[in-house]
Amino acid sequence: MKKRIIVLLICFASSISITKAVNIVSNQTETLPQESIFVHLNSSLFLAGENLYYKVYCLNDKVNQLSTLSKIAYVELVGENHEVVFKHKIKLDSGVGYGDFVIPTSVNSGNYMLIAYTQWMKNAESDYFFKGNVAVINPFQNNQEAILADSEKQDSTFNIATVNEIRENVNSQFLEITTNRKKFQKRSKGSLILKNISNKNLKGNYSISIRKIDALDRLVSKAKSANTFVSEQGESGHDINKINYLPELRGELISGKLIKITDDKPAVKEKVSLSINEKDFILKVANTDDNGVFYFNINNDYNNENAVLQVLDRDNKDYRIILDEHSSVDYNTIDFGEMKISSKYRKPLEQRSIYNQIENGYFSLKPNTLKPIDTIRPFFETYHATFYLDDYTRFSKVRETFIEVIKDSYIQKDNNNKTNFYVTSLNPYERLEKPAGVIVDGILLQSFDEFLEYDSRRIKKISIARTETNFILGSKIFGGFIVVETFDGDFYKELPKENVTMVKLFKPQPKKNYFKKDYENVMTTNRIPDYRSQLLWEPNVKMEEKELIFNFFTSDNSGEFEIRLEGFTANGNPVSISSFITVE
Repeated sequence: MKKRIIVLLICFASSISITKAVNIVSNQTETLPQESIFVHLNSSLFLAGENLYYKVYCLNDKVNQLSTLSKIAYVELVGENHEVVFKHKIKLDSGVGYGDFVIPTSVNSGNYMLIAYTQWMKNAESDYFFKGNVAVINPFQNNQEAILADSEKQDSTFNIATVNEIRENVNSQFLEITTNRKKFQKRSKGSLILKNISNKNLKGNYSISIRKIDALDRLVSKAKSANTFVSEQGESGHDINKINYLPELRGELISGKLIKITDDKPAVKEKVSLSINEKDFILKVANTDDNGVFYFNINNDYNNENAVLQVLDRDNKDYRIILDEHSSVDYNTIDFGEMKISSKYRKPLEQRSIYNQIENGYFSLKPNTLKPIDTIRPFFETYHATFYLDDYTRFSKVRETFIEVIKDSYIQKDNNNKTNFYVTSLNPYERLEKPAGVIVDGILLQSFDEFLEYDSRRIKKISIARTETNFILGSKIFGGFIVVETFDGDFYKELPKENVTMVKLFKPQPKKNYFKKDYENVMTTNRIPDYRSQLLWEPNVKMEEKELIFNFFTSDNSGEFEIRLEGFTANGNPVSISSFITVE
């Protein structure tokens, strides 16, 4: 019961002040479980231009199952000099999420570390995060000192594993992987059958990779498996002594500070709004605490990284809004691996590089696609009327448009001679005293004189949200809402720069559908070169039945390919499976 109360307090922290929630949770650290993260990587060695794919599994350390606590994870690729190649924010759905990254040609050859963590994990020891070694070879750069072996020690430096060792099959007591054959011709269809062989663990969440292994891959250790990860975790706990980072329970937390320009002190008990213009806008209002700190909680998917911040009911010229940058973990605790390569690997390196360049040359014909974002429901639930202005006589100004076209709304000045918009109540016998909120391209307007003179021919539609009482956004009360969408979605350009703060958000990675080649019924692409080394990447395998089948097509790239599955059963048991096929 105590744990549930603490979690609820954090969930509703926007209402009671997140700072107060921190103080409450800090005194109850033992009631919230710690988390750990495992990452399934499609490889541990990449050439510049190749795709690094990964799947994140966030685990509840107390019950050893996928965690429902954090909704955001962070994944980074860090070099030996602590330079960050990429930093991703990954949205977690029931403890899992995935992403990808193309290794750019600007990255030096060398040894890197892929790390992953949640905000909640950062409250534990400084080195408590996932670590996986990654080696990068950039054949386009002349300086290869970071990975070049000492010519005098080449013979002793390398102890290349035998083919039998590389081709070691790994089985599981829970799942079984078979293919329709072990040897395939080029550009032929394959079927991968995933069977549940345990009556106790019918459900689970997994990821599957089919990728070529060559002589270069044998220079590095295999990417860490789920079995290895769990055995390394052991029974040791990771205590939290002090809470500096809140768990992101309902989505991503965006925080910042509001400063008064006059005396450079925190602005207390003020309202700050955040606007993100999407097909369906995101609008949040937060109150600053006693230190001028504010938090926004975003639980919707969005693509636009540009956002608008405002101080409400105040002259924005008197304030400075500072958005917090994301703080990472301590890189000094990372022990980087050491991969070395000798000149005798020139031939396989050149061959792999040529295939890679050909694939990148035809990338536009083999694209990954973004998954569509779910419709964002407005916080006031529904619109009671929508007016597409092309369906009506067009007027040049917004003022005339509201007078002649937009029903159930009117414009009126208050006792202070300030112009306001109002909407009529759903109760015909009541009149709403509070002005309506006016939102244009996701931005909550604070003054309307300029907007009334705006060219209405640039407006696509105007929607009205009515109520019998009032709407509450943050702690601000509105007697309804008027939502305006322009054709270009760029109304923010009309606002004086001193009245708004434009920021770029560190947003979560978009969800993707990964490319799958299909040689059946597609004759037009048969002449396109195909040297894929990654035949399949399925990051979101949900085992809810006895058997699943995945189809794939081989490429013109012959050799040995590893089929690798990683993940966890619904009961938290790790599953690691490895088998091999040959393309001739």
